[in-house]
Amino acid sequence: MPLQDQSFVRRELDFPGALRQGASGAAVKRVQEWLGFHGNGTPIDGKFGPGTERALQGFAARKRIAYAGEVGPALWAALTEPMARVIAAAAPANKPYPQLVRWFAEQHLSVHPIEIGGANRGPWVRLYMKGSEGDSMLWCAGFVSTVLRQAAERAQRAMPIAGSFGCDELAAQARAAGRFLAGRTVAGGSPGFGALGACSVFLVRKSASDWVHTGFAFDGNAESFLSIEGNTDHKGSANGFEVAQRARKTAACDFIRLG
Repeated sequence: MPLQDQSFVRRELDFPGALRQGASGAAVKRVQEWLGFHGNGTPIDGKFGPGTERALQGFAARKRIAYAGEVGPALWAALTEPMARVIAAAAPANKPYPQLVRWFAEQHLSVHPIEIGGANRGPWVRLYMKGSEGDSMLWCAGFVSTVLRQAAERAQRAMPIAGSFGCDELAAQARAAGRFLAGRTVAGGSPGFGALGACSVFLVRKSASDWVHTGFAFDGNAESFLSIEGNTDHKGSANGFEVAQRARKTAACDFIRLG
């Protein structure tokens, strides 16, 4: 089933029905999360009270949408538009798979997905983690797996690895598929960064059998590369709060070849 038809995606994007003051529950919580994403923050408690009303008034005015005290289809669509746009993004035809991966990663980066409502929580985390969220839901590998899936669907081919929520499992899948390249071979110039093609997956190495963070690598050489990665921050943390572009040291990582 295509990603856009998956139940965990539809729960984020499908209009839940009209909402007004006095309503409560998961749909109200989603409205509050999206208000925070758009800069009209209000407490995320699942209760539609005066604070949520005021935040919706501000959002609707900024978007030039008529608002008469009710969240209807137009307002819901405006709130969820960034995710809907990324899910529906149609890459240019005839791109090689690694280029498609980078293109889709750039579409996610362009809307700046962030955690909302606490550590490893919010609609973007649930997208990348197939509906799950919470303190333990480190989502960098989920971000990678989601983008790999989008590119594979566009290319009408199988994913090069199955995908996972865990970095160690991504590494194991890559080894089994003959796609794992140790950082020393890339940084040492044999075969070098060029062997990874237009885009690859990087794995931040803690030990020879333990990896703690992942994302996409491109435009690299023996010393450094550029990345697009999820669950990071300005420090390059493996448990941050956003999708961002970073520069990383080649020798500190291992890689998964996608082409």
